[in-house]
Amino acid sequence: MEVRLVLKAAGFICLDVVGIPGNLTVLLFLCYLRLSDGRLLPNDLILSKLAFVNLVVVLCRGIPQALTALGIQNLFGEYGCKVVIYIYRVSRAMSICITSLLSCYQCIVIAPGSTWWMVLKQRVPRSIPLIILLLYGLNFMLCPAGFIYTSTVPNSTIPEYTLNLEFCIVAFPGFKVFMANEVVHIIRDFVFVGIMAGAAIYIVQILYHHRKQMRGMHGSDRNQRKTAEASKSLLMLVAMYVILFGLDNVMLVYTLCVTRVHPAVNDTRVFFASCYSALSPVFIIATNKKFAARLNCYSHGQEENIGTTVTTVSHIPTGL
Repeated sequence: MEVRLVLKAAGFICLDVVGIPGNLTVLLFLCYLRLSDGRLLPNDLILSKLAFVNLVVVLCRGIPQALTALGIQNLFGEYGCKVVIYIYRVSRAMSICITSLLSCYQCIVIAPGSTWWMVLKQRVPRSIPLIILLLYGLNFMLCPAGFIYTSTVPNSTIPEYTLNLEFCIVAFPGFKVFMANEVVHIIRDFVFVGIMAGAAIYIVQILYHHRKQMRGMHGSDRNQRKTAEASKSLLMLVAMYVILFGLDNVMLVYTLCVTRVHPAVNDTRVFFASCYSALSPVFIIATNKKFAARLNCYSHGQEENIGTTVTTVSHIPTGL
């Protein structure tokens, strides 16, 4: 097996092993919160949608890439390819948009209580389902190329201006269509990443001023501390996304400059594009206080049950 295929298989298997259980854990935990508390807070609702689209990204891209690298061919038929690639593109776009929405929502939460911000604080939480629905509609309209131009890998030579994923291809009919599709996606991505980065910068500014105000004070409001911790966790998530987005776009610029892209370049770009969806649940679980609190409660409950069981067994007469 080629070194490229070995590295590709190892890389995508790692993403699958981390991303699928990680996103499922976040989803199941938030479902548990919904059932136990009767509702989800706006922040948790956004996180649930993010975990869902990230799970779809890993399933639609990580598993086929790993299987193809291991030598398994003809995973999908013509329409199977179209559906998988279209769903992947919409889900990846939604991952960007929902992360941006999460940044904006956290920005609104920690913003000062001026009249304009208070209006947003009251209206945005109630409008989150509608906003997510509109984002889905936007991305369904912007990703038709993933369905129209996708097909199975041909036995003949692969044409120019083709994204070769090795389990399916996206073959654009010409340079203009290829460039128009990429430019639309670049503009969309940069708009939402720009909003995400702007919200993150504002959050940093608010946290800096808050830290200066709290300096010298022995205590601060508990809700303010929780909000600050949530904001710091979000900043880590945004920083990770921006770094991976930058690496992905370096590869994209290269692919726009050549007519035939080497498979190793395609593999690298696809890997970086999928990293966020696999790694973000790890950050969410590691930095979210609700996860830590519930896990601690669960572990303490287990210890108490074990202790009770041991005590009960120790009092059973040995003659039985």
